Amino acid sequence: MSQIKSQFSVSLSLKDYNTPNTPKGSTMKVGYARVSSRGQNLETQIKILKEAGCEKIFQEKKSGKSSENRKEFKNALDFVREGDILIVTRLDRFARGNIDLYKNLAILHSKGVELKATHQEFDTTSSHGRAMLGVIATMAEFEIDLKAERQAEGIISAKARGVKFGAKPKMTTEQVQEAAKMQKTGEMTNQQIADYFGVGRSTLLRYMANNKKIEHERN
Repeated sequence: MSQIKSQFSVSLSLKDYNTPNTPKGSTMKVGYARVSSRGQNLETQIKILKEAGCEKIFQEKKSGKSSENRKEFKNALDFVREGDILIVTRLDRFARGNIDLYKNLAILHSKGVELKATHQEFDTTSSHGRAMLGVIATMAEFEIDLKAERQAEGIISAKARGVKFGAKPKMTTEQVQEAAKMQKTGEMTNQQIADYFGVGRSTLLRYMANNKKIEHERN
């Protein structure tokens, strides 16, 4: 379970947000606007972000299913510097779900950057916003545990059905037996046989040796 849970781990400690980041230089307000499809309009979000004082706004029309495919979102995270505030209209523009939100907040905090959502009164520079992070952390941990538990149950169920896990064999038993027959005729070298099956010479010899061992044990 611990190995599975580590796949969903997040790198932000609650104590990191006990106090806000202290800006060392001038603060810049950076906006990020996103809509899910090309048919939707970004103008409303951009207008709100400008009214909030954003000097630079990153925008894109992308699904929020994953942060990985959002190029402008990545650019925004790369652009912000210590003391800056990243502003969005709603938290669902910034992240999808509590785990994603928690991870993205960790990135911002590691850079000394705060987050504000204009329509949800979420602001990590305020005591109320920092208190909300405790709730987010709890929910993120709950989702991590739930995913890990479901994955563990899925693996147990799959094994019970006879599903095998691990790397797919490079050669089947039938191929190894056929290779042994080809080797026995002496018409092809081991390298030629390996090339025929699309494997390396050492792989071929290892599989054939294992096959001989199994046959010997059976006899």
